[in-house]
Amino acid sequence: MEFLTRSASVRDRIRMWRSVGARVALVPTSGTLHKGHMSLVAEAQERADHVIVSIFANPRERESPTLEADRQLLQKMGTTMVFVPPQQEIYPLGRESAVCVSVPNLADILEGAHQPGHFSDLSTVLAKLLNLIQPDIALFGERDFQQLVIVRRLIDDLFLSIDVVGCATWRDGDGVAVAAANRSLTTDERALAPRLYATLNEIAAKIDAGARDYEDLQRQGMESLRHCGFAPEYFAIRQAADLAQVRAGARDLVMLAAVRLNAHRLTDNLRARVIDRY
Repeated sequence: MEFLTRSASVRDRIRMWRSVGARVALVPTSGTLHKGHMSLVAEAQERADHVIVSIFANPRERESPTLEADRQLLQKMGTTMVFVPPQQEIYPLGRESAVCVSVPNLADILEGAHQPGHFSDLSTVLAKLLNLIQPDIALFGERDFQQLVIVRRLIDDLFLSIDVVGCATWRDGDGVAVAAANRSLTTDERALAPRLYATLNEIAAKIDAGARDYEDLQRQGMESLRHCGFAPEYFAIRQAADLAQVRAGARDLVMLAAVRLNAHRLTDNLRARVIDRY
């Protein structure tokens, strides 16, 4: 496994792979890797000859990557290359002077409304990585569903010839999504955490049974989360393709929720397929 920090070195290596017709996959991360990330790497290895995992955390992100532990995990997986650029490699003129990439109408809703500027930073870094590496495919977890929708829009609008693969959320046996944020939960908090996913499933069951008043279903979701002991920030039912409000006749939906649990913030989502039963 190669461990590179400079874009020029990455370009040279990819040029060599391309010269023999190799297929390249990218798994972008911000570090603090876990089983969910490893599932993305495994999927990438099935689809490409070489897998590059990038690790880059923006300054505004609270969690710093656990680089040595991440490196050991990726070594065990047989990852071809780990690209860990320093800040100055991504922002050579400084972050405040950098070109900024934004995705209107998607970056300031849901997670974007609670984390101002997050998706602008994310889109800018991803645009740089995708342009640098120009992978055949890029893989993202569905746990960060809004991010996945934004990436697809970014790639379409910038005419990038990259296939985006969304991979199912990796969950523990009780349904809790595997995430770095969940590692610091206390025993009592971890016991309550499964109720977030359970609530999503409860509302999905109502949609499956024929409920179509999505405003009311969202209110029910919020109330259920409060009753469980969470402080909910949002419970939204949106169209899966573009996160727009559900229009008449829409079939592919996604439910997204974010809650506070003491000092922690948990997010999750669940897809729902509308099937009319007669």
